[in-house]
Amino acid sequence: MDLNQIDMVMKAYMPKLSESEQERLRFFRALWGVQAEVQKEHAAKVEHVVPDADTLKECSNAEQPVLRAYPAGIPADSLADAAQRLAGAMAAFEQFDLAARDTLAGVRWDRLVSASDMSLAGSDPTAYVGAFVGLLQDDGLGEDAARMGGAVVSLALRALLEPAAQAVQAARVAGDADQPYPVHCPVCGCEASVAHVGQAGTKTKGRGRALWCAQCGCVWDIERVRCARCGTQNQGHLHFFNVEGDDDHRIATCDECGGYVRTVYEEDGPMAQLYPFSYEVEDVVMAKLDLIAYRQLVAQEAQQD
Repeated sequence: MDLNQIDMVMKAYMPKLSESEQERLRFFRALWGVQAEVQKEHAAKVEHVVPDADTLKECSNAEQPVLRAYPAGIPADSLADAAQRLAGAMAAFEQFDLAARDTLAGVRWDRLVSASDMSLAGSDPTAYVGAFVGLLQDDGLGEDAARMGGAVVSLALRALLEPAAQAVQAARVAGDADQPYPVHCPVCGCEASVAHVGQAGTKTKGRGRALWCAQCGCVWDIERVRCARCGTQNQGHLHFFNVEGDDDHRIATCDECGGYVRTVYEEDGPMAQLYPFSYEVEDVVMAKLDLIAYRQLVAQEAQQD
């Protein structure tokens, strides 16, 4: 996680954001700082194998995330320590409900991580996070606090998995094993959080898109005219929406599956001047687009009825 890159993009964004948006971005910057510390101290302890090009190609052809076949070995004590630190940073954020913050601060992460399925953490982190929320609820946490706890574990896993995910993706690209382009993350299988159209970060340059996985940090290419959820390439069923006055941030929706992905365009607009690019910052800045997507999908369902 490149904090210098994140800070440069944040500096460019701050004057354009509302006070509440600035506060939210500062909150995540604190979490990213903890993630960077965790990554520096613990990521090297994660055991993982980067398969050869032929094996990676087999995974691609079978649409199998690499971690399913070659799980990462995540030490329980590393994950517990990461979760403890991130929970502390999250509990310090005064905008959260005080009761939920107090509950989060009192979680015994070492005990719960030890009781969890660590093999799942290294093979399917999204499923692990869902199972961990269940553990938190079984331990007496309410739904909101348990969801916050799930976010803590997700952030902890991201810090530990990112170097391994980047190594695997680099090997996929170097070995020409990254096609056919997958819809879900080729490393951990998570859905993409952000799509990026522009001159940086894609083999296809401005002709294609890159997708980013918030769970492991992997970035991979996908065709420009394709749903990033179901994979359809029926152009008539794919649409784009944006906030008025902001053509650089759009929502790509799909009529076939009802899904959407938040998309950053850097081709010709003001965003082209915001270098270096940061998926982490864009993920936070575009959070408001989720509400727009929800309203749009509700409107479409109403028209169909």
